[in-house]
Amino acid sequence: MRTLLIALLTGLTSPALAAAQLLQPWGDAAPRGASLDLFRPAFNGGGTSTLTTINQLNLRWRVGSVALVAELPFVIAKADGATSGATLMGNPFLGVASNPSSAWIGELGIRIPVVKVSSPEADFAQTVGVFGDFTDFEAYANDILTTRATFGYRHRTPNHVAVRVALRPTLMSPTGDNMGDSELFLDYGAQVGYESDQVRVGAAFNGRAWATESDRSFGERTVHELGLGAAMTFGRFRPGLLLRVPLDRDLTEMVSTALGVKLELTF
Repeated sequence: MRTLLIALLTGLTSPALAAAQLLQPWGDAAPRGASLDLFRPAFNGGGTSTLTTINQLNLRWRVGSVALVAELPFVIAKADGATSGATLMGNPFLGVASNPSSAWIGELGIRIPVVKVSSPEADFAQTVGVFGDFTDFEAYANDILTTRATFGYRHRTPNHVAVRVALRPTLMSPTGDNMGDSELFLDYGAQVGYESDQVRVGAAFNGRAWATESDRSFGERTVHELGLGAAMTFGRFRPGLLLRVPLDRDLTEMVSTALGVKLELTF
């Protein structure tokens, strides 16, 4: 995993190189709806202001048997003691996904490279986004076009026990001033929980492997996290809470946990 962290640091500081969670603890998003995710990462040793957050706006719109998907990540960050902070817009994702009512999980889309870092404050916000949301760091990377395809299966028993497994190849291709090589990552995850019409509670294990660095050890090219969450339904409003815990020693030396809130409105 240390090799992967070195690559992230290089991507932040040099154009030569330059984790959304694959499965959520509470299961699927609504077929039609909009949501806002807010995460507050806890960095060991502090260094960020109280209102520093990693965020994402999400939109899903069902069209026939599929759903159109849009994601807009952004970071609001300020260093402790700094006179000002920054809001950094991440690379948006556009794609098409299978209907949540289907037993099969499918998604295909691209993350468009729009990130521009033009100040020390924005550079700090990018660092917060990459390490705070480490299983989806390409959302905040410079000059990288991301193409991803998700394949999985979901099952819910009559007594409301839900199980999901999924794989997602993620190809990152250099664009613009980035003169680096294309890199392939493999995301994988498993989720189990209780899901009724009113309450959803569950746990999700997510990981990412750096596939194009096969000469490295498994620990050097992977990151993993555990997510615990719960959500409730109040008519069209579906709020939720999420705790994300990194499971790799090198990463836990920097980030202990991330506490998140999800606010979803169905259409």
